[in-house]
Formats: sequence, C-alpha cells, structure tokens
Amino acid sequence: MKKAFTLAEVLITLGIIGIVAAMTLPTLINKYEKSVATTKLKRIYSLLTNATQRAINDYGPSEYWDYPMSTEDLNPTGITLDQFFERYYAPYLKSSGSSVVKYTDGYDVYNFNKVNVGYNNHSIGRGSRFKLNDGMCITMWANNQYFVFTADLNCEKPPNIVGKDVFDIAELYIQNNRKLEIPWNKTLSKGKETRDFALEKCKANTYQSGGPTWCFSLFVYDGWQFKKDYPW
Repeated sequence: MKKAFTLAEVLITLGIIGIVAAMTLPTLINKYEKSVATTKLKRIYSLLTNATQRAINDYGPSEYWDYPMSTEDLNPTGITLDQFFERYYAPYLKSSGSSVVKYTDGYDVYNFNKVNVGYNNHSIGRGSRFKLNDGMCITMWANNQYFVFTADLNCEKPPNIVGKDVFDIAELYIQNNRKLEIPWNKTLSKGKETRDFALEKCKANTYQSGGPTWCFSLFVYDGWQFKKDYPW
C-alpha cells in the first residue's frame, strides 16, 4: 500500500517553499538588476570611448572641438548640443553597429528617495535624447563650466533613478583646457576625493550634488561593480 501525503503536509510544504522564495527572490532580482546595469554601463562606456577616439582622429584633440556652451566667447560657432552630438558622435556610433535615433518623448528621473531631480530642465540646457538600438539613451547638458553626457540604460522605462539606470559618464571641464574626459575628471583614482566622499555624493543623488557623476565614478573605482554598500 502506497503512503500518500496528507493535505496538511502538502500545505505546510508549500508554505515553507513560499517563505523561502519570498526571502530569496528580492536578493536574486537585485543581483540580476546589478548584472544588467553593469553590462550596459560597460557597453555605453566602450561605445563613447571608441567614438571619442575616432572623432579625435578625424577632428583633432578634443580641446579644439566646437562645444555647445552658453556664451559666445566659449561657443563662437553657435553649435548646439544636438549638432555637437550629430557631428562628433552619431557617425561613429552608427559605424560601430548602433542605430542612433532622436528620441523626443520627455520623462522624469528621480533620486533614491523618489524626488524629481530635474532631469528634463537642468542647468542652462539639455539636448535631445538619442536612442541606440539596444534600448539605451544618451543625452547631454551644458553650462558655462561643464559639458556632460548622461546615459539612461533603458530610456523611458523604469526605474528612471539616478545611480540605478541613469548615470553621467563623461564631461568637459572648461577650466581644464576644454578637454573631454571619460569618466569625468573627479574620478577617485586621481586621489582628489575619498571613496567615502563619493559614496555620500552618490547617496545624495541630485544634480546639485553631482550625484549621477559620483555614482559612476564610484562604480568604476570599485572595479566596475556595485559593491555591497552601494546605495542600490
């Protein structure tokens, strides 16, 4: 005679399985999200670095390019953010196998506390978003001191949070001979700031604190990974 499980035993077993799943699923999802973000950040960094080098080969050192700054003395040609991207970057991204399409839909981006960080109207100007064929978007913002690339790893799709899927990954620093640097010039490897300082800036996570840039710098400094204390 075969022994069968009672209904009570089945329910207890299912309950245990449910509890274990509830405890482990968030961790698995978290690891997966970090893995996806890591892969995409490495890819967009590689694409922009390659495009920058190829543009340098064609147009000369980046400090001599035309930049879309807000004043005539810094921008004598009157080039716009979109024109800059279309001249120095779009052709090389396309030749690397990425389609580049101007993405006109607007959307908001938030910090870890779900506060709108002014992604759509920051500083003097922000250019159009350009969508690549792998679902990532690139946009730029500029003022009289900085010129910055922002990457959104999945465009308008959630979470749209600075430090999770939105990162500033390159900048021009006007007071440093107009040279484009990837990632930006305050990377921790130069010893200008401590890791703790960068971590707090990343946690603050607003454009006023430089959060999008410090999060990426922290990620690079930590060996291209999100460590346990990263404010994910």
